[in-house]
Amino acid sequence: MKITRDAAALEVLDLLYDFQYVLEHQGAHIYIENPTKLLLSYQIRFKRVCAFFASMNIQINDLKHFYDLEFIEQFKDYQFAEEILRTVETAIQKFYTIEDIKPENLREVIRSIIYFRKRYLDLMRGFFGGARLMGRIPVEERVSTRFVSDSIKEADTVVEKLNTVITYLFFPQIKEFDVELLIKNNNFPLEDYKAIAKQEWDDYYDGN
Repeated sequence: MKITRDAAALEVLDLLYDFQYVLEHQGAHIYIENPTKLLLSYQIRFKRVCAFFASMNIQINDLKHFYDLEFIEQFKDYQFAEEILRTVETAIQKFYTIEDIKPENLREVIRSIIYFRKRYLDLMRGFFGGARLMGRIPVEERVSTRFVSDSIKEADTVVEKLNTVITYLFFPQIKEFDVELLIKNNNFPLEDYKAIAKQEWDDYYDGN
């Protein structure tokens, strides 16, 4: 069984996005010091992400090390994927050249793109998903269905493009991961974290 780098990168990005709700508040130290206090689905997802990078000899020390992208500085002899070389060159124009990029610079490049993706998702999810929660008439009931549909498609296209760029930045020379090797060498968990997350969600709302 194989996991494509696109699927692996999406797991990384989704976890980074979701961790903002865990690590950007005063109680974050509780989870950093003791990750077993995280929801089980989060623990499994974190172990999977760690395994992807461990297979590349990149160690993620803890939640903060991951969330702050400090692990990126462990990349050695980094070579940008051909597919995004022109995109990166355009983005860094007037600042430095591809040859000048060191691991610490690479971290900032990736961080900037991920931050833009996060802000874009926050905006789109807030606009299309938050109206009902705030007691307002949902946007799809206030404007034409066509407008909403087209806007969502456009948002998805932007996010997909960002996902592709970040995928090549995370895994520039790797096309797929062998699950058997990940299990054998990197303790890759196989639990269905999506099913577990759904149960956690259901249990939370049943309990209220």
